[in-house]
Amino acid sequence: MKLNNKVAIITGASKGIGKGIGIRYAHEGAAVIVASRSMDLLSAIADEINSEGGQALALKVDVRQSESIQGVVDKAVEKFGRLDIMVNNAGISMARPSEDLSPEDWTRAVETDLFGVFYGCQSAGRQMIHQGGGCIINITSIYGLVAAPMRAAYCASKAAGNMLTKLLASEWAAKKIRVNAIAPGYIRTELVQGVIDKGMLPVDAIERRTPQGRIGEVEDVLGAAVFLASEEASFVTGSILTVDGGWTAYGYL
Repeated sequence: MKLNNKVAIITGASKGIGKGIGIRYAHEGAAVIVASRSMDLLSAIADEINSEGGQALALKVDVRQSESIQGVVDKAVEKFGRLDIMVNNAGISMARPSEDLSPEDWTRAVETDLFGVFYGCQSAGRQMIHQGGGCIINITSIYGLVAAPMRAAYCASKAAGNMLTKLLASEWAAKKIRVNAIAPGYIRTELVQGVIDKGMLPVDAIERRTPQGRIGEVEDVLGAAVFLASEEASFVTGSILTVDGGWTAYGYL
C-alpha cells in the first residue's frame, strides 16, 4: 500500500487515464477525490471504490474556472483533513489545420490544457504550502515534447504544461512540494478506442513508429503515477516522465 493514508485529487477522472489513476490510488491505500464534469460516471467510480472498502468522493469540477478547482480542494480538505497528491489530468485533444483554427477552438484548448493545469497546481499548492508539503503530477503528452501537424493548440498547451511543471518544481521545492509530469504517448483509452473503431487512427503506422511495437494501455501509465506520488520518488521533482514505448526516443527511419 504505497499511498496508505494519503489524500489525492484526480481531475478528468470519469474515464481513461484519470479513472485508472483514481482506482489504482484507492487500491494503494489513498482516499481519493475523483473530479470531472460527468457526475454520473464519477458517482459510479466512487461507489465502486467505497464498496471495496476504500474511501472515495465524487465532485464536479470545471478546470477552466479557478474557483471551481479551489472548491474541490476545499471540500477535499474539509472531508479528509489534508491534500497530499494532486493529479491534473483533465484535458482535451484537438486536430485542426492551423490556418483554419478558430479563436474559439484555440481558447478552448488552452483554457483546458494549460489554464486548468495551472489552476489545479495553484489551488493544491496553497494547501500544500499551508500543511507543509505534498506532491503534484501533471498529465501532459509526448506532443508537448515533439510536434504533430494540425495540433497547434494542443502541442502549445502541453509544452507549456511541461515548462510549468519545471518552474513550479523549482519554485516550491523549498516548501517540500514535488511537481512532476507524465507525458503519455498513444494510450488506448475509451476515446482512443472509439477513434480506432471508426477507422480514424492509423494504428498500424503508430505501432510501426513505436519501438515497442504497440499502442499503450491505461495500465501502462498507472505504475508511473503511483511511483511519482510515493515516497520512493522523494528526490524526484521537475521531471517529465514519458510513457510512450520509446516514441520520443526514436528518430530513425
